[in-house]
Amino acid sequence: MKSVGVVDIAREAGVSTATVSRVLNGSAKVSEKTRDHVMAVIDRHDFRLNVSASTLRRGRSKTVGLAVASISQPWYVKLIRELRNAITEHGYTTVVYDLEHNSRVLIEHTESARTLKLAGMIIATGDRLDGVDVRDSLERLAATVPLVVIGQKLSEAQWSTVQFDDARASEDAARELLRARHRPLLFIGRSERSYLAEERSIGVRRALLEFPTLRDDSRFYELGQSMDFEAGYAAASGIGEGLRAYGSVFCVNDELALGVCRFASELGIRVPDDLMVLGYGDIDVLPYVTPSLSSVSGDAHLVAADALQALLARIDGSGDAVERIHTRQIVHRESTSTAD
Repeated sequence: MKSVGVVDIAREAGVSTATVSRVLNGSAKVSEKTRDHVMAVIDRHDFRLNVSASTLRRGRSKTVGLAVASISQPWYVKLIRELRNAITEHGYTTVVYDLEHNSRVLIEHTESARTLKLAGMIIATGDRLDGVDVRDSLERLAATVPLVVIGQKLSEAQWSTVQFDDARASEDAARELLRARHRPLLFIGRSERSYLAEERSIGVRRALLEFPTLRDDSRFYELGQSMDFEAGYAAASGIGEGLRAYGSVFCVNDELALGVCRFASELGIRVPDDLMVLGYGDIDVLPYVTPSLSSVSGDAHLVAADALQALLARIDGSGDAVERIHTRQIVHRESTSTAD
């Protein structure tokens, strides 16, 4: 039998999932009539899960869970470092979960977080979270453990969200590349498995609408699950001499871009004289490679601070779910420094 989730309770009670979450967490922002009605549905499905806010607070540990898409990716390493520093300053310890870009692993870790009665949970991933099983698991977690998601917002989510405006940032970045070279653009990293890759490709497509003579010859290179250095090198080698047809390569992350640069150098394509290359994420190593890599940057420190602020407000019951959106900007280095 399929387990009942917050969405099911909300649907039967005729209220939003946010209202169900407030009832489960003992929020004072719910009328007595609504609370009684929702609790009747919860009782009917035996969905209590120790929902008294005071009981939950007493039963929680002083540990915050940090779950990231992959601990092998430098951006998430940087984010973990920022989050752990901030969390430690507030008297909490941390436990790090590697989601391995795998939805089944994510579900296992969210269920574990509930069992461990963590003080709170922060999940940072660009992988899609809108699958039925994943969303149900997140809703079960958020019903009993304060939750913040970094990277994307689901409709009617009852947890706080911190994210970047990636579509807008990618549109601006692609427009700069197209104006600089007036030649077709190659986008590497589109993937329906990745919410962030899809958002970034949407932004690039918007920019291409302004360059109709370049649009048809530009290309979106689809990747599978892997988006690492090796995948970037393999994508570039798969295109081979065809790379010379493009004025710039826009990669969905920095690892892919570094792989592209490596293959381009082996082929005798000069970056940036023959081909401009742009990464995404602005990981720490980029100023120290040759040529230094330009990237669409986002402030991990600010994201971590916002995520922790939202989490602490949920832990102490002083705030409802919030949404924070940050901007990004290109950091130009040698790989985009030369125009035709």
